[in-house]
Amino acid sequence: MKKIKKISNIIYPKIFGKNHIKKEPANHIYNNNYNLKTKLFFTVLLLVIINSCGIWTDFKTYFNTYYNADKLFEEIESNIIKSRKSLFSFGDEKVTGNQKKQLEEVIKKTSAIMQFHAKSSFFDDALLMTGKSFYYQQNYTRALRKFEEVISLKKSDLRLEAQMWIGKTKLKLRNFNKGLEILEKAKKNAERENDIKILTEIYRIQIGYLLAVEKYDEAIKLAEKFLDTNIDDELKAKIQYEIGMLYKKNNNYKKALIAFENVLKYSPSFETEFNSKFELAIMEKENGNIKKSLEMFDVLKSKDKFSDRWGDIDLEVGKVYYKQKKIKEALNRFTIADTTYPKTEAGGNAAYYRGEIIENYYHDYDSAMVFYNKVSASSASSEIKDKALKKSRILNKYLKLTENIKETNQQILYATDEEAFITDSLAFIDKMKSDSLKNAKIEKEKNNLRRPARARRRIIASRKYQGPQRPKISVDSLKSLNSKYKFELGNLLFTEFDNPDSAFKYYQMSLQEKKNNPNAAQIYYALGNYYLSKGDRSKAKEMFRYIYDNYKDNPIMNEAARQLGKPVFDFEKDEIAEKYTKAEAKLDSSNYKEAIKSFLKIYRENPKSKYAAKSLYTIGWIFENKLEKPDSAASFYDTLNSKYRSSEFARAVVVKLTGYKQEQRRLKAIQDSIKKAGEMNTTSVQTDSTNNKFSSVKNKTEVAPNDSMKMKLKNNIKRNLKKIPKHIR
Repeated sequence: MKKIKKISNIIYPKIFGKNHIKKEPANHIYNNNYNLKTKLFFTVLLLVIINSCGIWTDFKTYFNTYYNADKLFEEIESNIIKSRKSLFSFGDEKVTGNQKKQLEEVIKKTSAIMQFHAKSSFFDDALLMTGKSFYYQQNYTRALRKFEEVISLKKSDLRLEAQMWIGKTKLKLRNFNKGLEILEKAKKNAERENDIKILTEIYRIQIGYLLAVEKYDEAIKLAEKFLDTNIDDELKAKIQYEIGMLYKKNNNYKKALIAFENVLKYSPSFETEFNSKFELAIMEKENGNIKKSLEMFDVLKSKDKFSDRWGDIDLEVGKVYYKQKKIKEALNRFTIADTTYPKTEAGGNAAYYRGEIIENYYHDYDSAMVFYNKVSASSASSEIKDKALKKSRILNKYLKLTENIKETNQQILYATDEEAFITDSLAFIDKMKSDSLKNAKIEKEKNNLRRPARARRRIIASRKYQGPQRPKISVDSLKSLNSKYKFELGNLLFTEFDNPDSAFKYYQMSLQEKKNNPNAAQIYYALGNYYLSKGDRSKAKEMFRYIYDNYKDNPIMNEAARQLGKPVFDFEKDEIAEKYTKAEAKLDSSNYKEAIKSFLKIYRENPKSKYAAKSLYTIGWIFENKLEKPDSAASFYDTLNSKYRSSEFARAVVVKLTGYKQEQRRLKAIQDSIKKAGEMNTTSVQTDSTNNKFSSVKNKTEVAPNDSMKMKLKNNIKRNLKKIPKHIR
């Protein structure tokens, strides 16, 4: 309607005069209440006025180009504003792919106005709309240029709006000080001109920026100042609600409660009314008024007009019961929210709390993990999804470790008790026969239902049987493995489940699994930490002292030393580094043969050390640069490249190694050609002798040129060899 009014303001001043425009609607001349004479009069008068060149230009521009561009842009901008998560969200949300295409269409239309209708009254509108389109496309530099062009139009009534957009764009370009300065100037201008729309947007941006930089107290002060401006009561209610949410974020629940109560003093929208009452109930809970909180939630749920938010209410009531340790009541409410509203955020969050209760109070980890996995595919909040993912990983690790322990125990039993293996095998065979009979009966019933044969075969094929298996490793190895699993499970129970007593049980089981336990030092240290958690420092010191006295070569000895206040040992000392330094000393003294032996020994004895690759490289370098034996150098470079391809030393030789190999292939090709030529000549001589016994003289004359060819090829080889770099030859 604003733009329609603008076109009416262009045409009707010629008819009614400027003062009359403010009183009459834009479509006044089309009102059916006018009599026929009035219609005829204005029709004739309009035709006369349209002859004026300027008005006709505006008329064509509006209906041919501007109208469509403006309509499309307003639709896009309206959707962008609706997608904002809150009133003071800083920065407009990203536009969709389809909206980007639509904005391109707007830019095409507004560019046409600026190019072909520069003298029309819609030129400044087109400039501003183009700038906004660039802004929403996140092309801030081009947007800024268009806004500045609007400012340069001295007679434009859009200069204030352009000033505001310049401030917004400066913030996007991270020129924060300048952007805030421009916005403050624009705000004063808007207050002077009483432009509530622009004033509201500037306050929104300024408060949003303060929230983004976590200056919550300043944001609250500015929001309270915003309340004193000449805005409608519905917007004031929304601002008051946001102030309450800021107090809640600062954990100031008493002030938050007052702010939410104040919302109802204005004229809140339906959504703002529910949100404020909902948060009021939560604040009563946080302030310790549990009974009042539950009463308020019950009142909200009793009203049908809030039925689409009942899931949120059930979730919060569940939290109240959960906080009171009323586990059955809490689980019941979470179940209602989860099962009744599964596609909402409340339903997704409720599924998480169901999993948490089942895990912590019923210790049914399999079922709990099902709920945690369900949350990841739900509409739960990102915070809850992250928690569920972490919980799922922990439970999955727990279940895997317990299954590993069970299987390893079974394998140890089969390795030490042949009778147990035979008994289980026979039991498995009986079960398989029983299952086969059941499956045959099921298949017969399905055949009666005329299930396709292919589908039946798939069902049968999907049933795989796995009977008892004999162990493939020794009992000692199985016990070492079991000790490791139990130790890891103990750590998991201690750190993630906060269950030190169960952890202690598994630490002891791990330690007792076998003699000369490879995990013993770590287990004793874990036991020391267990005793510390129980406040038994004497027993803890006993564990740490045992480690310090008996595991001098284990780095965990230093952790025990720190607990006891004893000196630590330097485990960082690298003996291989010392050996490499000694080998380098031999190289520096030109003792190449001994140096090569030392480097080769480092590589062979410590293939996983970082000095292994370095040693191979140095050996190759000696053969290449000191002993001038390119073949030997290439051999070691090739080993380096194949064994330690990702090392910096392999990358350093790859070019020269490739060149060497290419030259070797070329020389081999030449030698193969010489050999082939010699074989062909011999065959030719033998054939001629057989066919003509009188041609012995002729054969001798043919051998001579063949020898000449050989000499020529040999000379070519020598010349080519000279071209090969010395370090490769």
